[in-house]
Amino acid sequence: MTKFTNVIVRKPGNSLCNGITSAPELGQPIYERAVEEHDDYIAALKQCGVEVTELPALEEYPDSCFVEDPAVITRCGAIITNPGADSRNGEKDEIEPTIDTESQQLLLGIGATQEAQAERIESLANRHVDGLIVVPAAGTDLAGTLNQYANTLPIVQICGRQTAPRVSVVGIDENAAMEAIVKHLAEQGIASAAYMAGNELSFESAELFATFHTHMRTYGLATSENWNQFGERTVQRGFDCAMRLFNGPLVQPEAVVCADDAIAFGVMVAFDALGIRVPEDVLVVGYHDSAIARTTMPRLTSVRAPFERIVSECLRLLASGPAGGAAETAAAPGGSVRAPRVMLAPQLIVRDSSVFRR
Repeated sequence: MTKFTNVIVRKPGNSLCNGITSAPELGQPIYERAVEEHDDYIAALKQCGVEVTELPALEEYPDSCFVEDPAVITRCGAIITNPGADSRNGEKDEIEPTIDTESQQLLLGIGATQEAQAERIESLANRHVDGLIVVPAAGTDLAGTLNQYANTLPIVQICGRQTAPRVSVVGIDENAAMEAIVKHLAEQGIASAAYMAGNELSFESAELFATFHTHMRTYGLATSENWNQFGERTVQRGFDCAMRLFNGPLVQPEAVVCADDAIAFGVMVAFDALGIRVPEDVLVVGYHDSAIARTTMPRLTSVRAPFERIVSECLRLLASGPAGGAAETAAAPGGSVRAPRVMLAPQLIVRDSSVFRR
């Protein structure tokens, strides 16, 4: 059992009553009661034998007592986050001096749009951080932003196309993932399958779509242009597509491969409405092995990313320096340097939804 020895807390300020809430119907917090509960919390921690560092209240940041949000601390180091809410964004600057005892920083840059990501990356890089991990939003191209800093700052991108030559990339081997899916389906003895791809603007979606057709040909399985479409990764999309494909006398696929577990769940809901049995009548496979995959009836076969290996590779490449370390780079066309691109094979988790019951 892991034992923690140090804890950081921050006293609530009077402004707590003006903090962010997802349940306004509960009313505003009672400040006096919040302070009492905070003191009881500290007392309980000390009884557990840990050393407690209590930071003073920050009235300008109503939610600052929730110190777990601006900084995530592990045994290997601290990750300074970049809160999306304007009212919380300055909290990272206040807590950083407390945790930055070794002058080592690791920041994770994320955002919903290209503009938001570019702004946050520039902000974080200008803080003279030691490393940056970027998870590009779908359909974004951050090459222009990343190239500004990649010569002097170690940057690792998780998934997506490698558009900035000096930025290392750690991703999932989509070809290996799709081959594992199609091979498994072929072993079940089916002859045809449909594919419900993700958004066509995504590099991963396009790559999976292409590799699906490649491996279907390799294993001698049939598919149809009318069966394979791009779309949103939602339950509703899966439901609508399944109703269109299977609610009629047309030739229907024997399996449905989905680019996301949410899509697959929608497909299974539609099948239930149509009286189609899974897996007896049609096999279903999802992607990302989310909580949905383990709670559907029957349980959903899905692809699980190697998260621990992704994290390990990201940290290794950051530690190697800019461009993933000179020893690991190779001469690219034109004599420029190209950082490593590490693709990791995921695991196909086979469950009841894709195994025929003979």
